[in-house]
Amino acid sequence: MEIIKKIKSFLNKALAIGTPPKKEVLYDEVTQREVPKESAEKIVIRETIETVKDAWEEGKTKVMNIISPEEDNKETIADKVPPEKKPTPKKAAANKAVAKKPAVKKPAVKKPAIKKPAIKKPTVKKAATSKKAEKIALYTKDITKHYGEVDEEFLAIIVKNLGPSIYKKDAELVSCSDPKELDTVRKNFLIKKLGIEASQSVLDAAIQDVCEELKPARNKYRATFYYSLAKKFKKESVLN
Repeated sequence: MEIIKKIKSFLNKALAIGTPPKKEVLYDEVTQREVPKESAEKIVIRETIETVKDAWEEGKTKVMNIISPEEDNKETIADKVPPEKKPTPKKAAANKAVAKKPAVKKPAVKKPAIKKPAIKKPTVKKAATSKKAEKIALYTKDITKHYGEVDEEFLAIIVKNLGPSIYKKDAELVSCSDPKELDTVRKNFLIKKLGIEASQSVLDAAIQDVCEELKPARNKYRATFYYSLAKKFKKESVLN
């Protein structure tokens, strides 16, 4: 509004250029005026443009002062803009800086294998028992054949004392024609095993008696021979 008022005021003054005062003036009172080089119209147009420019600049300055106050007391637009919030680093990012210790896997503790005691197969024992039973049955039959009856419990003791010799063919038999064999029967069985304190002639006579008793048999089993000698000297309890 102020700009418009100024423009109107200026136009009024411009239009009044060259207009004499309302009062009548005498010739001698007329002051000779300097004739301008430019025409009145050009002057009016030029001054009007300048006035408009000045008014425009002034208005522009006021507008800018409203929008942006003077530097001494104003805040810049950039200052009014709130600073951008920097994204806070996530905890995960902070944790990245800390080197994670690799998880130490504890070695699996192997429980010591408890070895179960080997169960012995009874088949071997059964086989040995069956073989022993077969031998006892053979000797029982042989003794019964020569003497009519047999003491099975005492025969089992005789077989036990003979040990594994009953399974060897040469050791299982007694040869009455071999003096060395008969000497072994006297020393090892009658004297050492039965503990008989008798003369050699007595012991040899007993051995010869058994040889005669078993003479019909082709195989004179040692178990039958020792069974008969122990019975003659009544030494069954010694072997027990």
